Amino acid sequence: MTRFAIQVVLILLVFAAAWRFGAKPEKAVATIYATMLFLDVGKVLLVGQWDDGSYGSLITFRFLLDLAAFIGVASIALLYDRWWTLWVGSAQLLALCAHLLKAVQAPLNPLVYSTMERWPVWIAIVVTGLGTYLHWTRNRRIGDT
Repeated sequence: MTRFAIQVVLILLVFAAAWRFGAKPEKAVATIYATMLFLDVGKVLLVGQWDDGSYGSLITFRFLLDLAAFIGVASIALLYDRWWTLWVGSAQLLALCAHLLKAVQAPLNPLVYSTMERWPVWIAIVVTGLGTYLHWTRNRRIGDT
């Protein structure tokens, strides 16, 4: 639960920083991850429990969230000239691949599935924060871009 609390704080900090200091790509990607968080927590509040914590089978709701996030981030990467959006899209693709492997019933250890599904989100959040910081410093140095 501590990791989840840290992730929530990090997502909210990156979201706030992106909306304060970022441009459209930073705001859009940060909004995607904040929305994923709120939808996941909202589902838990409605259903009353987290998804199967054992990762023994496909977690359909998170698969759909990761698919939507990948489509959103890939679209942003194609529309805007930001290197970091490609990194975020790549991380999101790793999470999506974990779900796809589980969906085709590949022999995927539950620990591997959980790691492949969770860690790319951490990477994406940190890289989005880095992208926001770099955009802010670039604007301070050369003006609005």
